[in-house]
Amino acid sequence: MIHKIIVLAAFWCLLTSQVVYAQKKVYSLEEVCQKTLRQYPSLASKKYRIEQRELDKDFIKKERLPEVNFQGQQSYGSYQGVPGAFFPLAGIYNTSGSDKGLNGKNNAVSNLYTSAVLQWNFVQFGRIRTKLDVADAAIQLSKMALTQEELRLQTAVARQYFTILRSTAFLSINVADAKRLEDLFDLSKAQANAGLRPGADTLLVKSNHYQIKGQVNERQAILETARMHLAALIGEDANSFAIDASLFNANKVFRESPSTDSLNNHPYLKYLKATILYANASLEAVKRLPYPSAGLLAGTGIRGSGINSSGIANSGFSEPWKSNTSGYLIGVGATWNLSSLYQNKVKQKMAEKEIQSAKADYEEANLQLKTSYNTAVSRWKQQRERLIDARTALEASKQAYDLYVTRYENGLINLIELLQLQKTLQDAEINYVTATGAYWDELINQSESAGNLSLLLSQINP
Repeated sequence: MIHKIIVLAAFWCLLTSQVVYAQKKVYSLEEVCQKTLRQYPSLASKKYRIEQRELDKDFIKKERLPEVNFQGQQSYGSYQGVPGAFFPLAGIYNTSGSDKGLNGKNNAVSNLYTSAVLQWNFVQFGRIRTKLDVADAAIQLSKMALTQEELRLQTAVARQYFTILRSTAFLSINVADAKRLEDLFDLSKAQANAGLRPGADTLLVKSNHYQIKGQVNERQAILETARMHLAALIGEDANSFAIDASLFNANKVFRESPSTDSLNNHPYLKYLKATILYANASLEAVKRLPYPSAGLLAGTGIRGSGINSSGIANSGFSEPWKSNTSGYLIGVGATWNLSSLYQNKVKQKMAEKEIQSAKADYEEANLQLKTSYNTAVSRWKQQRERLIDARTALEASKQAYDLYVTRYENGLINLIELLQLQKTLQDAEINYVTATGAYWDELINQSESAGNLSLLLSQINP
C-alpha cells in the first residue's frame, strides 16, 4: 500500500507539472539564447568598454585643437628684484619694468601677474592620424571581445538547456520504471492471494521500488539545479518558464557537417586578428613618436607692481592694478626631443615582438579550433550510429518486456526472470537517453568550435 501511494504521488506530481507547464512560457533554445544576450551583466561590461574606446577616440581628435592656458597671481614681497618678486609659473615671459629710482619708505609692495598662452601644434607629422588608427583598432578589438563573450554565453545556455532535457528524460524513465513495478506488484499480490505465487514476490518488488524512488529523488535534484543555472543566465525565476521535453528526441540524425573553412569566421579568431591589427597600429604610432612638433605660439600678459611710474613704492593691495605694463608675443615654434631617437628603437622592437606574439597566438588558436572541430565531428558521427542502435534496442526491449509480462501472468516464468527483463528494459532506456545526450553534446561542441549555434539550431525541432 505504501509504495502504491508513492507511485500515485509521483504521477500526481507529473500531472500537476504538466498543468503548470501549460501555463508557463515555453522557451525554445533560440529564445533562451536571445534572452541571455539581452540582459547578462558580462555583455554590458563589454559594451561599456566599446563606449570607452569610442570616447578615447573622440579625445584624440580634440588633440588637434589649440591648447590655451591662463594663469594669474597677486603677491606681496620685496621689490629688490625690480620690477617685483614673482613665483615662477609655466608660460611666463619677460616684460620690461620701470627703471626709475625708488622714492618711498616701503621696502615691500604688492605684485600682480596674469598671462594667457596659446599653443597650437598643427604640424605633428602624422602622430594624430596614427593615434586615431590605434583607437579604431582598440574599438574593433573590444567589439570582437563582445562577440566572443556572446558565443561563450550561448554555448553555456545550450549546455544548460540540454542538461534540463536530459534530466527530464532520465526522470521520466524512473517514473516509468516505478509504474511498471506498481503494475507488477498488483499482479504478484493478486497471484499470491490466489496461491499461484509465493508471498515473497511482493517483498522483492517492494525492494526494487524503493531503489527506483531514490533514483527519482536524485534526478529531480539534478533537474532543479540545471533549471536554476539556466534561470540565472536568462534572468528569470526558475519556476516562471518551461521547456518542451520532446525536443530531446533527435529526429533528424543524418546531416553532413560543413567544412572547416567556415572556422575562419570564429569569434575567437576574429578577436586574435583584431589583436594583430591593434599591435600593427601601435607600432606605426611608436614610429611617429620621435618626429618633432611645430606650431603657433601666442601669449599676452600683464605685470603690475606697487611701484608707480614716479618711482614711489606703495604697499597698497590695489596699487599693482593702477601701475602695470602689458605685452604680447606671437610666433612659431618647434619641439624635438632628440634623446627619443635612440629610445624609440627599443620601443619599436617591443612593438614588433607584440605583433609576433599576436600572430603566434592566432596560429595556435586556429590549429586548436580545427582540431577540436574535427574531433567533435568524428565523435558526433560515432554518437549518431550509437543513437540509432540504442533506439532500435529500446524498441526491441519494450516489445520483449510486454511479451514476458504476459508469460509471467500465465505462470511460464518466475518473478526473478521478469525483473531481470525489466532491468534489461531499464538499461536500454538509460542507454538511449545517454546516447541522445551525447549526440547533442557533440553538436554543441561542433557549434562552439565553428563559432555559431546554427549547426545545433538546425537539428532541434521547436
